[in-house]
Amino acid sequence: MKGKGPSSLINRVSARFGLTRELPSVIQLGLAFMFVFTGFDTQAYVTETALHSIALKEPHRIDPHAGYYGLAITYLTFTSSCFLTPLILGWIGAKWSMFLASLAYTAFMTTFVMVNSYMFYAMSAIMGFAAALLWNAHGVYMREITTPGNASRNSGLHWGLNFGSVSMLPVLVFVESHSLIINALENFSLLFGGILLLLIFRGTGQSQVMSMEVITYIFEGLSVFTILSNVLFFLLPDFSERSAASKASFRKTIGRIFMLLRDRRMLLLSAIFMYNGFVLSFYISIYPSCLSFSKSLVGAGNEIIAYFALVTSFGQIAGGFFVSFMSKKIYGFGYMPTMLMTIPINLITFAGIYITFPSDANTRSSLEPTMLAPSLLIWLFLGLLLAIGDSFWNTIRTACLTALYSKNSSQAFALSKFFQSMMACASFFFTGSISLHAELLLLTVFLGFACIAFTFLYRITGTEQLDVHENPGDIYTIEKDKVAPCEPQSSPANIVELC
Repeated sequence: MKGKGPSSLINRVSARFGLTRELPSVIQLGLAFMFVFTGFDTQAYVTETALHSIALKEPHRIDPHAGYYGLAITYLTFTSSCFLTPLILGWIGAKWSMFLASLAYTAFMTTFVMVNSYMFYAMSAIMGFAAALLWNAHGVYMREITTPGNASRNSGLHWGLNFGSVSMLPVLVFVESHSLIINALENFSLLFGGILLLLIFRGTGQSQVMSMEVITYIFEGLSVFTILSNVLFFLLPDFSERSAASKASFRKTIGRIFMLLRDRRMLLLSAIFMYNGFVLSFYISIYPSCLSFSKSLVGAGNEIIAYFALVTSFGQIAGGFFVSFMSKKIYGFGYMPTMLMTIPINLITFAGIYITFPSDANTRSSLEPTMLAPSLLIWLFLGLLLAIGDSFWNTIRTACLTALYSKNSSQAFALSKFFQSMMACASFFFTGSISLHAELLLLTVFLGFACIAFTFLYRITGTEQLDVHENPGDIYTIEKDKVAPCEPQSSPANIVELC
């Protein structure tokens, strides 16, 4: 089906330069994802702080730890919905599935204007379902619009636009191999979100507190981005008839997943996936909440969350660039060297947070003394290390699954997201009842399990599969783990309905 409206103009321009008609759809899809996650990723950083502020003023309205519990519910429903959303995709198609899911993202933003416990928890559950539907539909739609030979260009162009670099559009259109460019564009949505938060906190003059006025400004501002995504998803051309052939059956796909569960390599990888989920929960919500709750720095206020968003955006970019650069410059710079760099980065980060934050900084405002005098520079540097470590882990995970399960990549990534989301859900549930220091110790223990599992995996698979097959930097793909954890990582042409 031919695109209509804005797409028709882009179609004519594309034809003039000898480009295929699928290009406008890829551009439009990338912009839609950029807008929806500029809104949603940013809210994950401030939700716990915002709801905690409301609970302090109106205790009957919502629990002070509702932000953590809401994310736990989101990941719980996401985990279960990944196995159900293919059925909806079969009924209404990929385009309308993405549009329906994006409406849920917008509705979620509006709940903060008149928030209460029942509404927030209900919308958190809907958000988990919407995230699974959105990412499943994304994979199917990319497969529908991609013609042979354009998978690399379309995937890179989509992710480049998704993370906000319209200025790189001419490069992404004509360059076939651009993993470094794609990596550099990761988390640009957080960059935009961080700038928005900074403008709001400074403009209202209330950076020390999060009043209802500030909360309303934040979520109304973020909802503008999600509404723009609604419009773009609605205007996408519908190519659903292209995918009528060669769809894997739901039962067959589930059977492949359970077959992979019996593979000892997948069992070892599950320890890495669960650690990724634990770190994910800490990275997107718990640490930003600690920054806001810890009142040791006079004058920093909630602006520090905006600074954290900017720093982590840079950290993700730098981490991916470094691995890609080293793997191309140094022969044999593969999985084990990347892992050996990641371990000390994580340990230094956890130790630094342990000695510069009070033990109760994850649950309430705190003026308790710390082992080391905190500073804004130290806290942001620790956030930078957290982002770099997360980038390294995501690179290792994506590369391992691509190398070991090239014929069942969609099912392998579905399992990785299942274990990751399950652990993130558990982490959010118990965060409100344990101290920050206890959580850091648990993270260290799980890091040890992940390293042991990776060592065994490295030995049983052999270096021929893990280091000679491909370097991690050569197949670095963008991963969006902040509350949209189910995107397919393989070539769009090989994606089945189940992510």
